[in-house]
Order: sequence, then structure tokens, then C-alpha cells
Amino acid sequence: MIAISVFSYSQKDTERCKDIEPTYLQRLPGFSISDCRYSEFNEKEFVYYIGGKAIKLKKSGVYREIWYQKIPNETRNFSSEQILQNYSNAILKNKGKVLDDKKTTMTASINEKEVTFQIPTSNSANVKAYQIFIVESASMNQEIELNLGEAIDTDGKAVLYGILFDTGKSDIKPESTESLKKITDYLNANPTVKIIVVGHTDNVGTFAGNMTLSKARAESIKNYLVTTSKIDASRLMSEGVGSLCPVSTNATEEGKKLNRRVEIVKQ
Repeated sequence: MIAISVFSYSQKDTERCKDIEPTYLQRLPGFSISDCRYSEFNEKEFVYYIGGKAIKLKKSGVYREIWYQKIPNETRNFSSEQILQNYSNAILKNKGKVLDDKKTTMTASINEKEVTFQIPTSNSANVKAYQIFIVESASMNQEIELNLGEAIDTDGKAVLYGILFDTGKSDIKPESTESLKKITDYLNANPTVKIIVVGHTDNVGTFAGNMTLSKARAESIKNYLVTTSKIDASRLMSEGVGSLCPVSTNATEEGKKLNRRVEIVKQ
């Protein structure tokens, strides 16, 4: 485990926030936690500035907000610059990166996760309180079962992540059976409905290669529905759009996983 040590100091924190501080990050001395927010999954847009230009960076995953307040008997005065310098030095020491001119926004790879930090501070020679935002990037655990029919009725399509293929191949893997059954059950329950099976990829590889691969995967699903599920071929079309319609960034592994998907579109 990587530990980013700014300073360590023991004092009483707000009871509900006593476990909010991640084990890899320690606070400045003389400060206690006065308030906090935590979500096992949330999205935050980090805004920072380079050369006067605003840069926006969206991250999602385990989300923390922590408010630190100076304890009454602390005699040291910490400036805003001192706080930012301490945190940025700690991040850089662990091979992280500082993203902006004022050193308010930083990233580091910690315990094999990309972690983004932001400390918005005012220009003060004696900071009484400061705040830190932390996002440990991760894709959300899907805990609500997809209702294919409701999704198609509402959006005209349903997104499936459970139909799996080996890298660069179009043969359906055996563990895809449950997701394929959902399509079969929907089509059997709605015998007049016709669908288009649409394959999507991330942007790894060539554009032409991904277009061919996504179409081949969609065709494999169509063939499965005809030969195994006994769905009339006249009700089915297949198409591939490669990396043309991402739902997330291809700059991270989490984003690529979201972009590799199958969509069932109602004709």
C-alpha cells in the first residue's frame, strides 16, 4: 500500500467522519475533521487553471469530501501556499502529477487505482480551515437488474455489458448466456418487435479494424438468436459502429470497459 504522508497528528474528529480519511493520506498537524461527505460511487467535475485557461476533468468512483478545521490549541500558522506545497510534494514523492499552476489539483496511482485530489484554498497567511476532494476512479457496480423491455420502451434501446468476447475476436464466450437469455425472453414476450443488434468497441486498434470487429460481434449475436434461441431471422438486423459512439472517455481503462458494449435497438 502506498501512503502519502503530509503530516500525522492525533486529535478528535467529528464522530461520523472518524473513518472517512483514506489510510493512504494523512493531514496537516493541528487540524481535526469538522465535516465530511462520502459516496461509494459519485461523479465530480474538477475545474483547474493552466495559463489562465479553465480545464475541466470529470472523474467518477469512490468519492470523499473532507473539511479540516484548526484545533483551538494549535499555535502554528499554516499559509495556503504551505498547505498546497505539502500536499503536492507528497503526491510528487509518490510519482503522482500536479495538474495546475496553483497546485490545487493532483493525481496519483495508489493501490492500482487512479486517485484525483483537489484542495481549493484562499490566499491566506493563517488558514483556519481547508477542504479536500478525493475521487478514486472506478466503474460503478451494477446492482439493479436490467429490465430489457422497460429500457427499450423508455429509450428505444437497451445497453448490455454481459455479452463477452476475447480481445480482437467475435466468438461469444460461454459466460454470456445469461445476457443472451434476456434478449431471447424479451423477443419471445414481444413477438411483433424487431431489433437491431449493435456492436460497440473502445478505440484500441485501428478505426477500420474496430468497425469490422464490432459488426462481426453483432452478427455473432444475431446468429446465436437465430440458431440457438430460434428467433425468426426476419426480426433481426446486426450492425457495428466501432468506436463512433462512446459513452465514456477512452483515456482510462474504466472508460474503455464502458465503451465495449452491445446495444439492442428497436427497429
